[in-house]
Amino acid sequence: MPLVSKTVEVAASAEAIMAIVADFESYPFWNEEIKGCWVLARYDDGRPSQLRLDVVVQGQSGTFISAVYYPGENQIYTVLQQGDHFEKQEQRFSVVAMGPTSLLTVDLDVETKLAIPKPMVKKAVGETLDYLADNLKKRAEQLAAT
Repeated sequence: MPLVSKTVEVAASAEAIMAIVADFESYPFWNEEIKGCWVLARYDDGRPSQLRLDVVVQGQSGTFISAVYYPGENQIYTVLQQGDHFEKQEQRFSVVAMGPTSLLTVDLDVETKLAIPKPMVKKAVGETLDYLADNLKKRAEQLAAT
């Protein structure tokens, strides 16, 4: 499946946005698709290296175990290790500071376990990505306003 990407301008600093992305255990508070998120392992510096996420996406429940990487400043990359519905799920959050605002880009690359037509998968992934990016933007702007 081709990579699906969404970029939004957020009225918050890059640091504030990345703090929200890195606070995995708080995801259920701002993303209703995530029913629970637990850190299973950490790097020596304390940052999460492995997560368990329980989700309900478009009516489908699932559990995912993902590795977490930090490839560069203002980047977080997750890679599915095991889970329901997907053979592959890779997600990258990248933020670029632009003065008082920032550009948030979320990239998502998935391959489903079931034989589903690629246009249907791309549409569903695009909708999920829109929802995720928009909710992350809303959360960052709410926190920046307080």
